[in-house]
Amino acid sequence: MKPTYMTIIRNYFHHFHADVAMASFSYTRPGLRVQSLPEFYRLWYIKEGQGVLYMNGHRYEVQTGQLYLLPPGSQIVFGSETLPAIGIYWCHFRASMGDMQLFELLQLPFCVKPVHGDHIIDCFESLIHAFHSTSLSSDLRVKAGMLEVIAYYLDYCGQQEEIMQRIDSLEVIDRVLEYIDEHLDGNIGVDELAKLAFLHPNYFISFFKSAVGFSPIQYVNRRRLEEARRLLEQTDRAVNEVAGQVGLQNHYLSRLFKQHIGLSPTQYRRVHRESHLLLEEGDH
Repeated sequence: MKPTYMTIIRNYFHHFHADVAMASFSYTRPGLRVQSLPEFYRLWYIKEGQGVLYMNGHRYEVQTGQLYLLPPGSQIVFGSETLPAIGIYWCHFRASMGDMQLFELLQLPFCVKPVHGDHIIDCFESLIHAFHSTSLSSDLRVKAGMLEVIAYYLDYCGQQEEIMQRIDSLEVIDRVLEYIDEHLDGNIGVDELAKLAFLHPNYFISFFKSAVGFSPIQYVNRRRLEEARRLLEQTDRAVNEVAGQVGLQNHYLSRLFKQHIGLSPTQYRRVHRESHLLLEEGDH
């Protein structure tokens, strides 16, 4: 997948927020039943059994080991006509990622079959236990379990580059992001970025933020910080030379590092290399 497309997706999930409404494990009763999907998503993992699912006019075979992410707003018919019943881990959650809903935008498959089913079961067990807990950390553990399951789902969705190439808004953003990457060492203004998108600067800012998850200036600074980190990790160039290569003065680069990482560029390089040496020693 193109690096700029990956950037868009990762930035979306950087801002991903979800509220879990309910989580549990259930056995279905024999027979097919109509279920509506209101404003929340449904996350299912089929632990045992088999059955059938009708959604959007299509029939699907439900089997053990399948992981489902069902979008809101649909009506489904689901169940097993014979014994044994289907055993399902499930979670209902609401999710928002700004003006564009990424799951629908990418036309992601609603069913995958991961290899590591035992780990997904562990995640659901932890999620369910945390959901019914009254401990101070329960909300954090609920989100951690749910996000881990969604991460597995995404890992098995496959690359969606062909779909992304057909989305006009992402094609425009792709052009802008490529320009930013090619001009990190110079001055990058909102007006010139807006011209690339054929938009008025005032509208471009909101358009960019809805598509990428950051304002143009925030994104440019993030990319400069990422490139500076790469140069510090992979080269011996002086800090002021690194700053110049990412279009920043030395003191501003230092301010960005301290603000986002908590270390100066020099400290970051030293810590990174010390950590790398420790990892190499651990491999021997």
